[in-house]
Amino acid sequence: MNTRLTYLYQQYIDNTCTAAEREEFLSMIAQKQEDRTITELLDGTWNTMNTTEELIFPAANSVLENILTHHKKPVVRKTYWYRYAAIAAAILVVVSAGIYFGIKTKYNSKSKDANYTVDIPAGKNKATLTLANGAVINLDSVTDGEIAQQAGIAINKTADGQLVYNITAKAEKDATASEAYNTIATPRGGQYQVNLPDGTKIWLNAASSLKYPAVFGKDERKVELIGEAYFEVAKVTIEEQGIKSKEQGSRNKDKRVPFIVVTDKQKIEVLGTHFNVNSYPDENNTKTTLLEGSVRVNTTVTQEQDNVILKPGQQSLLKNNRLTAYAVDIDEAVAWKNGYFQFNESDLGTIMRQLSRWYNVDVVFEGRSPEDLFHFKIPRNLSLTDVLKIFEINGINLKIEGRTLIVKS
Repeated sequence: MNTRLTYLYQQYIDNTCTAAEREEFLSMIAQKQEDRTITELLDGTWNTMNTTEELIFPAANSVLENILTHHKKPVVRKTYWYRYAAIAAAILVVVSAGIYFGIKTKYNSKSKDANYTVDIPAGKNKATLTLANGAVINLDSVTDGEIAQQAGIAINKTADGQLVYNITAKAEKDATASEAYNTIATPRGGQYQVNLPDGTKIWLNAASSLKYPAVFGKDERKVELIGEAYFEVAKVTIEEQGIKSKEQGSRNKDKRVPFIVVTDKQKIEVLGTHFNVNSYPDENNTKTTLLEGSVRVNTTVTQEQDNVILKPGQQSLLKNNRLTAYAVDIDEAVAWKNGYFQFNESDLGTIMRQLSRWYNVDVVFEGRSPEDLFHFKIPRNLSLTDVLKIFEINGINLKIEGRTLIVKS
């Protein structure tokens, strides 16, 4: 590792470097031969950061102004952002095929701030629950604790944004419990977690809905999804499900009850596993990503049977009515569930659709959409203004008017 660059990097991060050291550092990071050292330094900084906190953007403004004052001719390259963007936004190092210094000499923070007369906070735990009888419960305003009983099921809300179903003795005797369907729906700017009676945990992303029975039946556990959700499916046997009949007999008591997720274009069958499903109506494709276990994904949009069996680390993609499977970065697929935005070479349209859902804004493109691809990871608890600064630094002109985000070419 280049010890001189390491020293200058730390001085720069600590804001203790001299003018000469600053010039030397900026010159060194613009050189492609220092890619490995910069990457290792960023890795070290990333691993020691408390990434659950809102990161560095107020400081980034002053750092940016410093750079603009002291470095008149930056090297500008393609605006690909790697997962270090939370750090890179402060030191303005862009990681791509090479590591480049990615700022614009005409950037002016005061004029940019005028584009953001309203700051929009990040989304939060927010959802509505519709019971089988049609009653609607606003989960972000109802008191914590037991909020309803249905077919012998106690439905509880926790303070940290969870909906928990507990089976009672009455439910085990109630034949109608499996026919009592509930629907939980998150608005734009909302998310929620559901703990089902069988032990399955489901995280629901913004602008999504999940329909499920209060108690699962004897043959299968089926839910219906619109939008995006992460599933941790419990392994349940017939005996654990409390199903006892002459037809099944003791030989089948250890047989597992399948869990099925139905979307508008596919059916996913599992026994016990962890996976993510992205099936938003405004996306061009449906993605199922497997983290643990095994799943079978079936398409329901063609007459011919088309299915794939996924292994951990794989993702199925349903596009143009064709189903394919390939290896992916699973961290990107579940970043939202873990509190992050993460994009790997994503176009601006894809990114803006996610921002639209999480910040409850309408996105309007004026002119042609920029063709830049972005690669970055940042917390989802940042305000919209802080997130947009990433794109400003890369020359994307943005403006917020009310709850409309305008992207100008």
